[in-house]
Amino acid sequence: MPHILIVEDEPSTSWALAEGLTEDGFTTDTFRSGEEAWAWLQSGRSDLVIASLRLPGMSGLELARKLRRGPHAQPVIIVTADGTPDVLRDLQKAGVSQCFPKPFPIDALRRSVRQALATTDRRRGAATRAPSAPAGRRARVPASAQPVARADGAARTRRA
Repeated sequence: MPHILIVEDEPSTSWALAEGLTEDGFTTDTFRSGEEAWAWLQSGRSDLVIASLRLPGMSGLELARKLRRGPHAQPVIIVTADGTPDVLRDLQKAGVSQCFPKPFPIDALRRSVRQALATTDRRRGAATRAPSAPAGRRARVPASAQPVARADGAARTRRA
């Protein structure tokens, strides 16, 4: 079953999220700061993070940026009382899956969690099926490869 990290400094919100997600069969760990969650991720593994935008120390936005790529990459859902257009734009740039205004409907957040996990599963499945060039290198087309026009107007490559 997927494991979810909840990063929330308000104990009542953290408790409500953990209870609701546990009822859905997920395992959870809760943290009061982004630094605590990030430290845990150095040796632990989770499948999704739900974080408050405003946290003591590292914000939910900063945590989302760290979780966008690399070995800890995973979906992030943000909950916030500050949903200004500028904040929403920053969250989108950071790759946040979804943003919920506080107070939020727990059922909508639960649906968003399932959707984010399903999307991640599909991407991981596609990545394991499709070979790719090593990181940092581009796939090379041999100099002997020449584009060839097909009867339907599309192009394909033929080796000489």
